[in-house]
Amino acid sequence: MKKWLINGFLPMWAKQTVLEDNRQMARQIRALRGENQELKAYIRGLESGMRAGKRIQIYNRGGE
Repeated sequence: MKKWLINGFLPMWAKQTVLEDNRQMARQIRALRGENQELKAYIRGLESGMRAGKRIQIYNRGGE
């Protein structure tokens, strides 16, 4: 139905506007997905750092 609406019903100027808006939104979605992946990786790093900080660590300096 979307194709029929865009190709058959809308005038040329409206069709161009809709298609350009769709391309712009697709670029924005790709950028936001990339940012989301980056933030999730940052969160995973913080979580693993927090877990590692809770472990008991013994340092034996050998008679110093």
